[in-house]
Amino acid sequence: MNARAQDMAAFLAETEWRGAVFERVAGDLSSRSYHRLTRSGGYSAILMDAPDRDGSTANFLMMAKWLIEQGLSAPRVLAASIEAGFLLLEDFGDAKLSDLIQSDPNLQSSAYRLCVDALLAIQKAPAPELSCPTAKSLVDATRLVDDWYPDADRDALEEFRPVLEERLYEILQQEEPALSLRDFHADNIIWLSARDGFRKLGLLDFQDAFLTHPSYDLMSLLTDARVDVPSSIQRETIAYFANQTRQNEGAVTAQVAILGAQRNLRILGIFHRAALRDDKFHHTPKIPRVYKHLQKCVLHPVFEGKGAKLMQALPAPESATA
Repeated sequence: MNARAQDMAAFLAETEWRGAVFERVAGDLSSRSYHRLTRSGGYSAILMDAPDRDGSTANFLMMAKWLIEQGLSAPRVLAASIEAGFLLLEDFGDAKLSDLIQSDPNLQSSAYRLCVDALLAIQKAPAPELSCPTAKSLVDATRLVDDWYPDADRDALEEFRPVLEERLYEILQQEEPALSLRDFHADNIIWLSARDGFRKLGLLDFQDAFLTHPSYDLMSLLTDARVDVPSSIQRETIAYFANQTRQNEGAVTAQVAILGAQRNLRILGIFHRAALRDDKFHHTPKIPRVYKHLQKCVLHPVFEGKGAKLMQALPAPESATA
């Protein structure tokens, strides 16, 4: 038994889950790992293992408590060791919204409306103290693509960045920062069918929450790397968000394009780095979808035609045609 396994055993020894059966659960691109623990009587829980002690356990604990206080569905924390980097969490099950949508596309429209309702509930509540990136720091985060995207034209990327920063600065000045879960998309939502309203949405992966433009999580939902979102659903969801926030639909569409240009440019870098540096290839099939999202965002009129050159700077991955 290695040192980390010994730490885990010591953590669980102080809970009623000692001796439970372990099953690995798919994780993300971080160093965190997840296990489903099952004990007698069929009871289960999720063990989050964050060995790097990067603050994610403390952040998760704080955000889970805050979300539950606002009436949303976040996993209850059953036991925690911030110092060791372990959290024992309520098990929401395996009914990912992404899987349900793929099996029943008719669910997507109503589910995304509930997602908007959840986002609005989050934004109406007083936010905890979190980081609030500037337009410049958001743009700087896209530089991963320079280093990791195959045959990227760095000069053209640099030429586009001042335009992106200016657009981000404009919209960030127009709105008060709102709490963003940051990775708000269908693969991070468990469908809790027995609950009511937006409490059907079991929220996961919110330890990196920050403060930013109120449309950020809407953009994350609609430019999903994992699930196709038809244009009709995008328009319908934007229209619902615009109506609920008393905004012009065109203005929200432009916000989604600006924020989506930043996020999807960064994700292209993250996914390629995972494959080329870390030998993690499970996100590689999603790269064409991310590329299409980026293309649609930067070709929006808000970028005044300057996005076309950016796309020329990033050769299309296989199957990523316009």
